[in-house]
Amino acid sequence: MKSNITRRDFLNGVALGAAATAAAATAAAPFSTLALESTGSVSGSYYPPLLNGMRGSHQGSFEVAHALAWRGEKPAHYQTLDEQYDLVVVGAGISGLAAAYLYRKQKGPNARILILDNHDDFGGHAKRNEFEVDGKMLLAFGGSINLEQAAMSPAAYQLLEEIGVEFKTLQDAAAPDYMLSNLGADFGYYLGENLYGENRIVVGPWGLALAGEGDYRSLIAALKLPARDEELLISLVEGGKDYLADLPLEEKEAYLRSHSYAEFLYTKVGISPQGGRLVEPWAQAMFGVGVESVSVMEGFYLGGPGIQAVGLPDEYTQSDAEVDPDAYRAPLFPDGNASVARLFVRKLIPEVAPGNTMQDLVTARFDYSQLDREDSNVRVRLNSTVVNVANRGGEGVDISYVSGGKALQVRGKRCILAGYNGMIPHLCPELPEAQKQHLAYGVKVPFIWVNVVLKSGAAVKKGGASVYQCPGSFFPLVAHAPPVSLGDYQSSETPDDPMVMFMGHMPAPEGDGAQSGRDLYRLGRHKLYTTPFADYEKEIRKQLTGMFGQYGFDPDRDIGAITINRWSHGYAYEYMELFDPEWKEGEAPHELGRKPLGQISIANSDSEAHAYVQSAIDAAVRAVAEVVG
Repeated sequence: MKSNITRRDFLNGVALGAAATAAAATAAAPFSTLALESTGSVSGSYYPPLLNGMRGSHQGSFEVAHALAWRGEKPAHYQTLDEQYDLVVVGAGISGLAAAYLYRKQKGPNARILILDNHDDFGGHAKRNEFEVDGKMLLAFGGSINLEQAAMSPAAYQLLEEIGVEFKTLQDAAAPDYMLSNLGADFGYYLGENLYGENRIVVGPWGLALAGEGDYRSLIAALKLPARDEELLISLVEGGKDYLADLPLEEKEAYLRSHSYAEFLYTKVGISPQGGRLVEPWAQAMFGVGVESVSVMEGFYLGGPGIQAVGLPDEYTQSDAEVDPDAYRAPLFPDGNASVARLFVRKLIPEVAPGNTMQDLVTARFDYSQLDREDSNVRVRLNSTVVNVANRGGEGVDISYVSGGKALQVRGKRCILAGYNGMIPHLCPELPEAQKQHLAYGVKVPFIWVNVVLKSGAAVKKGGASVYQCPGSFFPLVAHAPPVSLGDYQSSETPDDPMVMFMGHMPAPEGDGAQSGRDLYRLGRHKLYTTPFADYEKEIRKQLTGMFGQYGFDPDRDIGAITINRWSHGYAYEYMELFDPEWKEGEAPHELGRKPLGQISIANSDSEAHAYVQSAIDAAVRAVAEVVG
């Protein structure tokens, strides 16, 4: 996701990006069966990555927080544990784990650190989905996907290398035609019968075609759009007509930033939704909303056609900047950025898994009973929802939480809040009201990441692509799980091998022009809470049949298991051109909201207004600097 795109971004990103981008499921284990001890520790058989059903914001992870945020309810009394810590981190996602690692690096191995998290697994959105089929391990990502290598700060890049990420090796481990790790790769369009009249798949170099490269005419013709839409789409790609000819040059950039891409396509160009929605799956994947809620400029950035058809001079649409050869490579692990979280945890608590490389990490089964040992200086305590964080003068910070139905309290000299901004005003009533408002400004992007185990991949592999954009479908993004072979882990090889299909659903409704992106995210979040597993399963079976039934796919025969990663509070909010002002540096809500309060600091991707691993790490770097002075 990109926000407040500058002219430099436009030159170096938009123009170049357009050319290069060219079994029955079982329910998740109930909270009461997780064998929790009073501290939140678990037994040796506890292994949440293997759970199917409704994951992500799973049963047991949100009820206590909702009672606090919705009704102001929290325990009146807490049992104070006989535990003292130098640092307590609230949130075991990438930010929280990175903060713990950096703090211990600076303070030494004797530093006492406690990490609390409300979920039954660590990693936050960097969640590992693991499956066992006929003795073979299959992996998939349950949230955070890839590493934006070229966009990383030096600090984030160096830290990832330090914990064991080998970027070049990871690049080479993925199939080169996998678009989620190589943005220049071919992908397929699935045009479903609900919008296009019949089900069809068209595979090709779409990133290049929509930028006017290669045999784009033949590829566009293969979509079988209405004749007028085909004509207009080719016109947009070729740039022979200026669709903003009625505007003076000095007003065009303002139009591109203040009008939606949908308005441009449907009103200025005259194309119908059948043609106009071709870029929408990528808009939904990146922004969580449709083309009616992203600006024309943002639509171009996402690879949508038309950059050459708005009458801008070459200086706006062409760049002489040298292209970083890795700019469109996004290396990823077989389980996405869950491996990054696992690398951090193994560095913090080596007893949790053997080995010391990213290769041996991939297939390692973590021993969760090692996470919260009394004799360890670093402890990760899961299934523990923090409900209050309070400064106690110069004596430290009291952190109160609920775990296994018990109200408990620990004290740390310092505390880093690494959950998400929207909960912080409820956790810290002592915050100034203005800061609470700044923290509450951003609304996290809700989404569903589904992984479907197929007993055989034969039918879906006949589709001809590993990634599909599906305009107008319930799941606008469908892909093979990462075809990454690393260490002892081998992705599916022969067509008949079992495999995992990923499906992404963004629940925010279509905007009506009066709603902001934040409004739409709130509506989408409510929809996630009220949609049962059975409804998602119905849509999964329907869409996979529509896509691959022509190749022999049978959901009753082929589906082995389903894991639904529900992220009601998903990716960090990024400012959007249609809905947010362009604040001066230092005056944006995320910057004002992240100011430390006494012994409490804030580290999360929300505090950077950027939903990526490097941002989570950058936030941790900043917060630890505040903590250690």
